[in-house]
Amino acid sequence: MRSIQKENDLNVKEKIELNLNAHAGIYFIVKACLVYGGTALAFSMLSTILPGTFVIGSPFEVSTITPEHVIGHIVWGLIPGLAFLSLRYIILAGLFPIILDADHLLQFLEIEMIPRMAHSLPFILIAIVVMVLLFGKNDLRLIAVSIAAVFCHMSFDTILSGSTEFPVLAPFTSQFFTFSGIDWIIFQVIAVAIIITASVIVKINYSKYNFKQKFYSF
Repeated sequence: MRSIQKENDLNVKEKIELNLNAHAGIYFIVKACLVYGGTALAFSMLSTILPGTFVIGSPFEVSTITPEHVIGHIVWGLIPGLAFLSLRYIILAGLFPIILDADHLLQFLEIEMIPRMAHSLPFILIAIVVMVLLFGKNDLRLIAVSIAAVFCHMSFDTILSGSTEFPVLAPFTSQFFTFSGIDWIIFQVIAVAIIITASVIVKINYSKYNFKQKFYSF
């Protein structure tokens, strides 16, 4: 009788822990998405004071926002994100690439700006700094997905258009660089390499302290 009661108590405890982990995971995902999207939007606002600005127009008219565009970016990010082996980071790997298009919100204001500001190397550095400040320097997987998302996004944009341009050095220069052909492969390989490297490092560190459950947890 006591053993049955003990087993029931353990089951209740496990359910409570599972619920707490799920709530913490959802909160983490929402917070990370808002921070990443806010960073991309704020960074894009810098373009309004740079030379070479112009009114882009409504994103529904000039930016080809279609279900294929949205779903494609999410799936393209999820593919390398599977290497994280943790649901929360896999989800972020799918959401971050499409969140990079937060600059489209500015287009509704009909203001002069430079498109795709967040599709640049300087943005990656800014995103890393913001994530470290708000989430801590120990979350290597969050830093990795923040970097990889840019390359995943650029990769899918190249596939979708066949040939496309990005201001990869903005805001230091407003010059656009053209990418086409197999460039999408290079971008995606970089994203995969970043995620796998981060995942392996974290796995090794967790193994040292027997944190196997934490590594795979939501």
